Amino acid sequence: MTEPHRWCLPGQASDGYSGAEARSLLVRRLDWGTQETWFEDGRGRLMSVVTNGARARVALLDGAGGPEEHLVDPRGEGVSGGYLSSSGRADTHPDRETVPFPLACKAVEHFIENDSWPHDVTVAQAVE
Repeated sequence: MTEPHRWCLPGQASDGYSGAEARSLLVRRLDWGTQETWFEDGRGRLMSVVTNGARARVALLDGAGGPEEHLVDPRGEGVSGGYLSSSGRADTHPDRETVPFPLACKAVEHFIENDSWPHDVTVAQAVE
């Protein structure tokens, strides 16, 4: 039996989080008023989740400054604000560039467990 892949919060010495634990952590952090969460794996990849409570921007970076991919909502219409980063900046994003928060949590759980996004999400590559 293989050991499940675990992702950590940057700078924290822990065994990391399984997919289900990461999903639960995202919900708890939102309840605590923390809208931005970063995870890292042992291969140098980073995953960012920034939410306004209703929607979330989920990005996967291949190392600091590496290529990025992020979840998108092809049917998203309009613009949503209130994406508060840890720096205190509140951003606005087109709804096409974000996904509903419950879907973001599910996708993060699936990615951590399977090293791939679930089939029911759309992924876009960053444009350089």
